[in-house]
Amino acid sequence: MDSLEGRGVTVAERTPPGGTAHSAGGNSAPERPDNRPGPWPAAERFLGLSDEELSAIDPVVMNLAVAKGIPALADLDIGRYVGLVDQWAAEIRALLPDAEIRFARNPAPWNNDPDLSRLGLVAWYLGEVLRVEYREDQRDLERVLYTDPTDLFLNGVMDTRRGTCGNMVLLFVVLARRLGWPVSLACVGPHFIARFDDGQKVLNVEATVSGDGRGLSSPPDRYFVHERSKGRIPQRAVDCGSDLRGLTPREMLAVFFGARARHLENVHCFGDAERDYLVARYLFPRNRQLYINQNQVSVQNSMDLFDPGEKGHPIELATWLRQVVEVAPWTRRTAAAPPGGQIDAPTTTRKDECHVNRCTDAALEAIFGGSG
Repeated sequence: MDSLEGRGVTVAERTPPGGTAHSAGGNSAPERPDNRPGPWPAAERFLGLSDEELSAIDPVVMNLAVAKGIPALADLDIGRYVGLVDQWAAEIRALLPDAEIRFARNPAPWNNDPDLSRLGLVAWYLGEVLRVEYREDQRDLERVLYTDPTDLFLNGVMDTRRGTCGNMVLLFVVLARRLGWPVSLACVGPHFIARFDDGQKVLNVEATVSGDGRGLSSPPDRYFVHERSKGRIPQRAVDCGSDLRGLTPREMLAVFFGARARHLENVHCFGDAERDYLVARYLFPRNRQLYINQNQVSVQNSMDLFDPGEKGHPIELATWLRQVVEVAPWTRRTAAAPPGGQIDAPTTTRKDECHVNRCTDAALEAIFGGSG
């Protein structure tokens, strides 16, 4: 295995760390008492759950429940995919003892880090056993139209073994989490990576390189901010809480709603896309990509809501934005006192006082009351 220290990329060996590969098991799932067929909850029902309750929801269920809101995917058998992920995780778990022995004999290729070695086993399994690869026809495109929703959700990569950063990374995450490891999704602009964070160290995984011969790619944070040849993110994206950190279950749910919105936007269902983007931003308000996507769709919809010349039409919005930039209100630190009087002292609101953890019944009714 070669180590590309300049990029923090480790290339795993092409044989399993434990020796002989196990079978991928086809598409059949073992019977499990907790995999009984539905009814599975509609994704919108997750919005009223507390953070603790959301943390108990399997991300596979969460992801596919959102996907079922798309008419073409309404008949997805969530239980089958849950069982299949369980089966694959069990096969990886069976490889772990031999992998640990191999690591103990030669830890240097893994930077003497057993956690990196374990993540490498998952990457190897995805690439060499399941033969999961990035979609060849999308690999070098600057922009992709996701008219096929299976490109964005777990069922697509699990059925075809071809995926995108929207579903390949999530498959890596759900397998690692079933093995008990602290791995979550993380945003890098419009891209996703897997992120191991146990409170002591952080390991990033570029899960979209599975099957292309590079093994495990684990770049450090600085690579995404300073060294990436294209698609680097600014430090502000990290500082504001949008990128390069493990997402909470609530924020992962936001990403799934955002994925559904992206599909709806790309098939020109702008009204439904805007609704899903707004829900996603409610769940993850600091995410920069959701902010961009939602505003673009909202502007698109405003052309149907307002006539040219009305406040709210894109032309008037552009005029207002130009005025805002000319005034540059963000440079003002103090407000002028009115003639003959004094201004009230500014009030300070803590960030945590502004955060809403739950979606009230009234809010749910306002969002979804007309959705049927």
